[in-house]
Amino acid sequence: MTKRHHTWGGARAGAGRPRANAIASEPHKVRPVLAARHPVHVVTRVLPAARPLGRRETTRAIQHALQVSLARTNFRIVRLTIRKARLELLVEAENKTALARGMQGFQVSAARRLNKALGRSGAVFPDRYRAAILRTRNAVRAAVAVATAQPRAPRFRDATATGALMARAWPLTWLLRVALTGGVRPRPRRDPRDG
Repeated sequence: MTKRHHTWGGARAGAGRPRANAIASEPHKVRPVLAARHPVHVVTRVLPAARPLGRRETTRAIQHALQVSLARTNFRIVRLTIRKARLELLVEAENKTALARGMQGFQVSAARRLNKALGRSGAVFPDRYRAAILRTRNAVRAAVAVATAQPRAPRFRDATATGALMARAWPLTWLLRVALTGGVRPRPRRDPRDG
């Protein structure tokens, strides 16, 4: 009996669903285990219909959503930065389930309030949020620098509209608390000649 060879299917160049956006969505993989001692840098994109986020009514809507998320005990938004097309958050959570539920609650509340403020309906956040667990002091320093950096040419005089909104919850993790207060000092290097 001869084996039939098919000329369709399988891995090949150009196969698969075409990419919808210029930036690929966060892949649907199992998120890594999160320990309560590690802060997380979260980036969530916003659809063009809800942009720019620096307007007064959108900033106010995000502030209200932030107030709602403060009621949680196992999830804290320590720093929130509003960019033109995305939100950057420094958060603390007890585990990955608390992170997922906390972000879900924040995004639902923010979407409802943004839609109400803009007089629209529908989705606001197009895909999954990107989360980077910060396990080292250098990673925390870099995330804090990114999350608190001001844009090069701000269009608004109000700093809350274009930069860091504010620290809403006092950080409980040592890494984030020390990085935000400026107390992280590089370890002194030992000279190998000193024995």
